[in-house]
Amino acid sequence: MAAAAESVRRYSRFFHNSDVRTVLDYGAGTLRNTRFLAAQGFSVYAADIPEQIERIIRLASTMPLAGILEAGELGQASLDVDLVISTYVLNIIPEGTEKWRYLKNIELNIRPGGYLLIEVRCRRDDGSCGSTCAHHLTCPGCVKTYSHDELDRLVAAFGFRRLSHYYSKHALAVIYRKENA
Repeated sequence: MAAAAESVRRYSRFFHNSDVRTVLDYGAGTLRNTRFLAAQGFSVYAADIPEQIERIIRLASTMPLAGILEAGELGQASLDVDLVISTYVLNIIPEGTEKWRYLKNIELNIRPGGYLLIEVRCRRDDGSCGSTCAHHLTCPGCVKTYSHDELDRLVAAFGFRRLSHYYSKHALAVIYRKENA
């Protein structure tokens, strides 16, 4: 079983100290973060695309979850969670409507003053996707990467303000706070 994302492990104490109780793992995948957070005492909802839900239900059969949702249900769910986590999901969502819908679903399901933890692949200093790419991170076959400034601009329209960030060798993790309405 894969370990929880570094950012989830690193910031779990911060979330406990900030009275976070309910969490939405948006893009739950193999439930690595869901499992870790549930074991830490958080009440966790897992959400993903319809193709992943059956596998998530199987994987979740031995752990207590607050709920399992298809991503399409989040527009009407109004979960009012304290924290939304998104690890390596923004890297794979195409630009445009899908990305906007993903971020809008976060906005609709987080309480005012709640936290958003995003972990993504970070921009490399060399400026290229790899030895075969001449498009400098813009070709559709390359994984989208981000800097903290790019993430800030992306989520600002949804009412989030950066509190903290860090870079590791291949990743960027940022904690945002939802501004009060």
